[in-house]
Amino acid sequence: MSARDETMSPRDATANPANGAAGAAAPPDERPWSPRIAALLFLAAGVAVLGWAFAIPEGAIDQDVGPRAFPLLVGVGLCVAASVAVVQAFRGSDPALTEQAREEARLTEWRPVAALLALLVGYLFALAPCGYWQSTAVLFALVARVLGSRRILRDALIGLVLALAVYFLFDRLLGIHLPPGIVRLAF
Repeated sequence: MSARDETMSPRDATANPANGAAGAAAPPDERPWSPRIAALLFLAAGVAVLGWAFAIPEGAIDQDVGPRAFPLLVGVGLCVAASVAVVQAFRGSDPALTEQAREEARLTEWRPVAALLALLVGYLFALAPCGYWQSTAVLFALVARVLGSRRILRDALIGLVLALAVYFLFDRLLGIHLPPGIVRLAF
């Protein structure tokens, strides 16, 4: 055992057992590209949200908060968080964290992720013709099912109550009209 091996901490020894490196960042050509690509995609999504937010027509002059406010807030937040992720992804990483991320990626079940993505896309297409509260209630119940719930009646009831509460808050109290859909509410 060399003097260098004797001075390594247990964390350093487990960080890269193959070559015994003492926790130094991997050379740029050995670091995985997936965090970099993901960070750049999130930054692009933030820029797209900001672009769409600025495409929204201004509200009435007497409004304190117009229809652009929330999309702008989301876009700025996404851009800030993605910018931090881009800097961290390109700066380098701790080999132990990189190995942990690889292990977590290997253990990730992608079928629920794909199912949730498909549900969100379906929700986007169902929102206008079916209506906000109807689509949201169904989405809630289906997402709960994908995430492991087996009490579909309870989930549907909770989804309906939450969807109606949000609908009344925005549509009736705040005057931000959501798609009424097939079944229009009488009150």
